[in-house]
Amino acid sequence: MDPAEGHDVHILARREIEVTGVERLERFDAEAFLISTRAGHLSVEGKSLAIKAFDRQAGVIRIEGEIGALIYGDHRRAARWGRLGR
Repeated sequence: MDPAEGHDVHILARREIEVTGVERLERFDAEAFLISTRAGHLSVEGKSLAIKAFDRQAGVIRIEGEIGALIYGDHRRAARWGRLGR
């Protein structure tokens, strides 16, 4: 089975993002969310970011704010938090 199965990202007008296949929300603030997904680590970067909804059991998170970037796997851009380890 492909590890990305069960993981999707939907962006609405760069103001809202829905991520499925969420395993864990690592860290977040108004400028970045670091999320562990079935497809690997995902960084959502932007401005005025906030959790709109988070269903841990279903593995779905909705984030609202000004979406600026999505980055898989490499969290060096969010260096203020250091590297994520497993």
